[in-house]
Amino acid sequence: MEEQTARAVDAEMTSKDYYFDSYAHFGVYGIHEEMLKDEVRTLSYRSSIYQNRHLFKDKIVLDVGCGTGILSMFAAKAGAKHVYG
Repeated sequence: MEEQTARAVDAEMTSKDYYFDSYAHFGVYGIHEEMLKDEVRTLSYRSSIYQNRHLFKDKIVLDVGCGTGILSMFAAKAGAKHVYG
C-alpha cells in the first residue's frame, strides 16, 4: 500500500517540485549558507563583477532569484545606480 501511495505522489510531482525537492536536505536556509561558504564561487563572482565595473557603473541591475543578495551587494559596490533584488 505504501509503495502505491509513493508512486501516486511521484506521478503528481512536476519538474518544479523535483527541482525544489532536490534542495530539501539543506533545510530552510541551508542552501544559501552552503553557497556563501563556497569561497571559490563567491570570490569568483565578486572578482568577475569588480573586474568589470564598467558594465555596472550607473546601470540598473535586476538580480533575479537573489537569495542572500550577495550578488546585489557586489553590483552596488561596483557602482550600479540601483539594484533590484
